Amino acid sequence: MRIGEVARRSGLSASRIRFYEARNLIPPSARQDNGYRDYPEPIVSTLQFIAGAQRLGFSLSEIRRGLSPTGGAMPSEPEMVIALRKKLTEVEAHIREAKARRCEIVAAIDELTNCLESRP
Repeated sequence: MRIGEVARRSGLSASRIRFYEARNLIPPSARQDNGYRDYPEPIVSTLQFIAGAQRLGFSLSEIRRGLSPTGGAMPSEPEMVIALRKKLTEVEAHIREAKARRCEIVAAIDELTNCLESRP
């Protein structure tokens, strides 16, 4: 399957597909005699997995570690659940930290506002 067809079916741009290939997230494509890339059918689901994992906050290196090094195959469902639980823990920690920063910012605003209001 040529890159245009893969792009259409995966919902990704051809440049994004080449980017993933250059970053070793997907195996190198075979080349036709005319130099065009030729991808196997399963690459579409792998690309959709990669894009979905990025949307959920996984880095490219985390995604690469989760994919099979020999063929870019997706991790098993139990492996995905473990990775998702870990990412959820990270996101929840980030939310707690952001809320704490928000409280500090609100307190600073209140303090500065009170100072301005108490000036003659």
